[in-house]
Amino acid sequence: MTESIAESFIDQARKLNDQRLTAVQDIANAVQARVDAEQALKDAQAAERKAFKDAERKGWTKSELDKLRPAKRRRTTTKDAAGSNSADTAAHHSTDQHQSTN
Repeated sequence: MTESIAESFIDQARKLNDQRLTAVQDIANAVQARVDAEQALKDAQAAERKAFKDAERKGWTKSELDKLRPAKRRRTTTKDAAGSNSADTAAHHSTDQHQSTN
């Protein structure tokens, strides 16, 4: 009877440990996905810089390319989003109104 209690105890501990391991595996996968995405972003940014430099060598002016360049969008943290987004939105609306009057 003592062996049965010991086996039950070990089985319960093994189940709990398996659940904990699964949770850690999920974290590891999420971290790996983020690291891969960050590297892909760096690679894409390098390719973009190279493409713009190549375009300048092929006769495009910097000001022409600047007009074609997409606006940079930066994600802000939740803490920063409340303060900076309202200022960005106000500046954006101000620019839109200025352009619509010209």
